[in-house]
Amino acid sequence: MKLRSALKLPKEHGAWAMFYVPFVLGFLVAGSFNLPVLLLLVAATAAFISRESLLVWWRAQKRERQTQSSVEAGRLLMIYGLIVVLTGAPLILSFKLYWLVPLALIGAVLLLVNGWQAAEFEDRTVQSEVMAIVGLTMTAPAAFYTAKGVWTQIAFWLWALSAAYFASSVFYVKLRVNWLHAKTVEAKRNAMRQCAGYHSFLLCSLLALAVTRSLPLFVLIAFAPVMARALRSLLSPEPHLNLKRIGIAEIVYSVIFLVVTTLTFRSLQ
Repeated sequence: MKLRSALKLPKEHGAWAMFYVPFVLGFLVAGSFNLPVLLLLVAATAAFISRESLLVWWRAQKRERQTQSSVEAGRLLMIYGLIVVLTGAPLILSFKLYWLVPLALIGAVLLLVNGWQAAEFEDRTVQSEVMAIVGLTMTAPAAFYTAKGVWTQIAFWLWALSAAYFASSVFYVKLRVNWLHAKTVEAKRNAMRQCAGYHSFLLCSLLALAVTRSLPLFVLIAFAPVMARALRSLLSPEPHLNLKRIGIAEIVYSVIFLVVTTLTFRSLQ
């Protein structure tokens, strides 16, 4: 706990999975883990864990009140930034992985926007959480491209599928929380509508991609557990919230997604 506080590591357990599962997916589908991937891993991790330092420093600047914690956060932010530069620059200058530049720029913009939202305490909306997931799952195309050395359409699909998969948890968790703690019936109904709407859209999209042969039908298996999870909660909401059990289940679902999606795209190459 002291190490987490000293390094100002992200507190959200789910964010770690949203960051590293797509990263592993990327290099597994590419079929290679080399020096550029290792450099990318260090650079991306430094950028990822810098968010908490950015948030502490940003809030202190907004309140115009410096504290020991905010000063330490500022120092950590510079250290993490230096790590990003030292490990990220060789990827561009030596390994000529130029497609990482636009990905890094998009990631930086999303980090700043999400940091601003968190500083304003507006980071718990569906829109902000989905936007954060889009940024976190960017590790999938980045890892694939870095391992492969060339940009292909598969990089985009890994990103899209990872973002779609983890966005499911946003609507599911909000449904469970609102069902137990919402102050009005309308709030509960709204959470149910959003969860049902998203998963219906997700299922229809995956089926359309399979029918048009844009993606194999097999990829549906990767989403089957979260689809079933959402359907079960919509039809029969549980009267209590067991966070430990939910956490374990999410880990299992993520492993299934990782394995099935990897096998799907490896079979296409």
